[in-house]
Amino acid sequence: MTKQKIKIDIFSDINCPWCYVGERRLDKALQQVGDQYEAEISFKAFELNPNIPQDGMGRLDYFKGNYGEQIVSQVPAMDQRMTEAGAEEGIKFNFSDSMTVNNTFNGHRLIWLAGQYGVQHEVANALFKAYFTENRQMNDTAVLKEIGIAQGIPAERLENFFQTEEGKQEVRQMEAFAQSAGITGVPAFVINDQYLVSGAQPAETFLNVFKQVAPTIQKLDIEGNSCDVGGVC
Repeated sequence: MTKQKIKIDIFSDINCPWCYVGERRLDKALQQVGDQYEAEISFKAFELNPNIPQDGMGRLDYFKGNYGEQIVSQVPAMDQRMTEAGAEEGIKFNFSDSMTVNNTFNGHRLIWLAGQYGVQHEVANALFKAYFTENRQMNDTAVLKEIGIAQGIPAERLENFFQTEEGKQEVRQMEAFAQSAGITGVPAFVINDQYLVSGAQPAETFLNVFKQVAPTIQKLDIEGNSCDVGGVC
């Protein structure tokens, strides 16, 4: 049986919890139809917080600075909602007031590099886990190197990688494409280069999308839970 090919570009950010959930739900859907479809998946850069300092800033301070003091009272409910959604997908979210909102530009460079070694999926998931479960700093290049090596990128390739200009232009080009395509929140799934599915859709929704897109190529524009520019989820 010949499998139908589906190209899926995932626009996401390491700071985005719905991106983690959405990617897991997509994986769940693909596992169910692995005998029917061959998915070519690529992770694309999208920074929710491009102006965050390189050292990051406290999560609550970030929220207050962008949305005012009133947002603080909403954070516990937001965290509970995300924790429950994550648990359903086997994700352990460890939210705390001491978490740092990271500058993720170097993380996106690492994901871009991982594509050269066929380990984008592994690196992206390792970054999500390191941030949301282990609360590690996603702009610490030592942490990024450790994750890259553990997932299959040669150590010598990462030795001076973050001290160079490599990957910077490529990340900026991906971000510019997202902006020109009207993507304002993530996760966003671009299927076959022209069909947009927005948000962390349930696995069932992806299954329905595959049935529509692969055989008949119909226009789709589906929205769901996501994180917007600025980082509110």
